[in-house]
Amino acid sequence: MKVLHLDSGLTWRGGQEQLLQLEAGLRRHGVEQHLVLQGNGALARRLATLDIPFWPLPLRFEADLLSLRGLRQVIQRFQPDIVHAHDSRTLGLVAAAKVLGASAKVVAARRVAFPLRNNPFTWLKYRKVSSQIIAVSKFVRDILLASGIDSQRIAVVYDGLDWEKAKPCATRVEARRRFGVAQEAYLIGCVGQFTPEKGHDVLLRGFAKVASGFPQAQLILVGEGELKQDCVKRAQQPGLTGRAVFAGFVPDIENLWPALDLLVFPSLQEGLGSTLLMAMGNTVPVCASRTGGIPEIVTHNETGYLFPPGDAVALSEALRSILQDPEKAQAWAKTAVRSVRGKFSSDRMVQETYQIYTNVLEY
Repeated sequence: MKVLHLDSGLTWRGGQEQLLQLEAGLRRHGVEQHLVLQGNGALARRLATLDIPFWPLPLRFEADLLSLRGLRQVIQRFQPDIVHAHDSRTLGLVAAAKVLGASAKVVAARRVAFPLRNNPFTWLKYRKVSSQIIAVSKFVRDILLASGIDSQRIAVVYDGLDWEKAKPCATRVEARRRFGVAQEAYLIGCVGQFTPEKGHDVLLRGFAKVASGFPQAQLILVGEGELKQDCVKRAQQPGLTGRAVFAGFVPDIENLWPALDLLVFPSLQEGLGSTLLMAMGNTVPVCASRTGGIPEIVTHNETGYLFPPGDAVALSEALRSILQDPEKAQAWAKTAVRSVRGKFSSDRMVQETYQIYTNVLEY
């Protein structure tokens, strides 16, 4: 079997982590693979360090003629059985290539928690060109169904992690020293790109409501993005000054987990939430918004705490409750480890994806 993976992401997010794990797992299955990426993206830089070859293309937009010409050349040279488009932009380029005569079967990934656009090109991509659409959660599957996609074209494959590789090598003391956090602090983390849907402002507003009552509580926000400077300015307001650390992008994110007492995940919309999986699998208590696929990971008051998305007051109440009874949060974390590690493994994710490829090629 020969598989061509396409990904246009510039930053390192859940989709890029999953593609990296999928590539490694399929290699163990003997699958021949090639990758097409933006040459200046985070995934391309990571693959270069791992000595995994890829073709760089601009992949700037769906009607990018330079990328379409390059993609057709790659397909003609590699002759893949499956083209797996890991985002909507690359699926658009594959659709154009199919119209121009490419014969490979197409598998599309869908990780985002919003409806398909209602236009002919979207119809072509998802209803005509794609033999199978892999939804990252049941929530995303239901959105696809509501958008008119036939249920037979959709398969749910949850994200998975290699839990051995996801283990931190840093101790709590070392991790806190690295990020400049006092050993006695109650450290609340948030990991994600500073984009509107991630809800960083909700976290900062919620934390501001409880900060004065819990002087030991501190925030660490990990990531980069368009709204980072706005959040930095907000964190300098009275009551928050000196209470938030902005750590930037952390490539070895597993070494953050020992430093944390709690992870807050305040997304306004989320296909699944791979950062939650990583934290829960490393015994970090979590507090997350009840949106998208997140309730498929977190069970309220059993493996974590769920609050209404965008509700800073509800988040502040959750933080107050956890800060007053941290042992309760630790109990959630111990329950979560067993649940998450059993259900969300990379081996399971790879095997389910491989089976989808096999099924597609049989029909």
